Amino acid sequence: MHMVDKKYADYCYELADVYVYGSFFNCDTVEAQKIISQIEEVAQMTGSMEWKLQAEYFKMLMLDLKRSLYGNELYPEEEMPKLAFDLLEKAKKANITHLELNIRQKIIDYYWIYFKNYEFAFSLYDIQDEQLQQISSEDIPEKAHYYRLIADAYYTFKDFTKAILYYNKVLDEEDNIRIEGPKQHARNGIGLSYRYGYNDLDRSDSCFRAIILTTYRHPDNEKYIDIWNGIAEGNIGYNMLLRGEYDRAIPLFKSSFDKMVQYGDYGYASGTAIHLADIYLKYGNISEAKLYIDIAREYYAMMPREGRMPRIYEVLSKYYAATGNAKLSMAYMDSTLAANKRYEEQFNALLLLRMEQKESAQRQQELAQEIETRKQTQIRLLILSVGFILISVLLVLLSILYRRQRAAYRELVRKSQQWAQVQPIRQTDDNEMTQEEQKRETQNTPPDETDLSIIKEIERLMTEEKIYRDSSLSIDSLAQMLGVKRYHVSEAINRCTEKNFNTFINEYRIKDAIRLLSEKNAQIYSIEGIAFEAGFSDRRNFYRVFKKMTGLSPTQFVNHLQEV
Repeated sequence: MHMVDKKYADYCYELADVYVYGSFFNCDTVEAQKIISQIEEVAQMTGSMEWKLQAEYFKMLMLDLKRSLYGNELYPEEEMPKLAFDLLEKAKKANITHLELNIRQKIIDYYWIYFKNYEFAFSLYDIQDEQLQQISSEDIPEKAHYYRLIADAYYTFKDFTKAILYYNKVLDEEDNIRIEGPKQHARNGIGLSYRYGYNDLDRSDSCFRAIILTTYRHPDNEKYIDIWNGIAEGNIGYNMLLRGEYDRAIPLFKSSFDKMVQYGDYGYASGTAIHLADIYLKYGNISEAKLYIDIAREYYAMMPREGRMPRIYEVLSKYYAATGNAKLSMAYMDSTLAANKRYEEQFNALLLLRMEQKESAQRQQELAQEIETRKQTQIRLLILSVGFILISVLLVLLSILYRRQRAAYRELVRKSQQWAQVQPIRQTDDNEMTQEEQKRETQNTPPDETDLSIIKEIERLMTEEKIYRDSSLSIDSLAQMLGVKRYHVSEAINRCTEKNFNTFINEYRIKDAIRLLSEKNAQIYSIEGIAFEAGFSDRRNFYRVFKKMTGLSPTQFVNHLQEV
């Protein structure tokens, strides 16, 4: 009752603690039922929809926990999202934002963990993000927690750019004791992203050092501080190992190892142990290396961590090579390669599943739009069905419009193919300008000899070497290829083509994509594969630019290609 009439931000963490205590540690006990009764009593006494829905939400958490503990016989897992969606709609109608975010996250967890429907989970994360942008942490103190979950999702799929974006949103939130954990997690995530996504070990180090330099609001929580410091030391040590700075890495690894063993994180400790073994092998200290190899294997068996075993196999291979046992060395090297291959296959399968889900979602959306269009047509036909003649006339008109539309699409495909074959016109005579160039000279600054020379070389690189197929191509990298200043490249493109750099490059890419889509064996490639081949790194950007330049989406182009 003491929470009633207070702002959600004033009691949210206390309520969260009640949920944790009641659902996760006292499932199906008298204490948990007592908590539900108390919440229901508050709802009845106050007439509050918020507390009524809080009681329903807690019941749903309890039911889901029972299902996970006792099996699906109690309640099929496919029924849980139905309950959650129903509760979500109630929260939306009542405009209770914190519950809406909480319930939607629970739905995301269902689809991510149980159904492996990652694309649908990401679509819900987009909704979460949109809603989070409209609120402040003063109203919803858990805002940083939601951003961390979004960041972790992108990190899982190695989309490090977006992962860093959302981890930074966590760090942008105002400090308070309850988001110290999410912020340390975010610093660690950014550090790992810089390491694995960009091979930027210096920026990676800065993130891990920031963890160690954090000033805590409760500095007496020695265990919490030591664990994060141990994680950061281990990560800095691994960056040192990657640089070959072994003497600097050893004390960091040992400090991290001691902290993690002290607090029982044997999974992490197994990683630092195997790194130490690797370094001692490099120094020829076989006995010390064997000691840490045995520790790593023992701790891994106690607390396995994903991706750890290939590293242990790798160091074992080095160990047996150093001791002269070539047979075992080769065997463990084979095990390393096999384990790495399994991991890559698992990730590739995961990535492929998400891509298939994207395509399926798009097809379902198109199908839903088509069904809706048909429904509207039937309604219009019903309203207009005043007689056979009127219906016949309407059908004829619709048929004509349909044929014209298909004809228009075919014409767009044909024109796009013609446009894709046109090569840029170079000025061959410095003293002779085309009519278009004369018109441009009267409007803007005309190209000079330097501009013409640069654009000629650019067009050669585009047509002969097809450098536009490099998705990382930028005006800076192009200027570096040409050996000229960046602004000279920009001016040459602007003056000679009246286009900016992005439009200029994208025209080459779209023309290339059109030619690739038009080839006879194009059906063996996906549209996304052709987009990447033409130099696009982002599917959405490819669809947007293709539509803008041709008037058709890539799907429409392919669908009407055979009719040309």
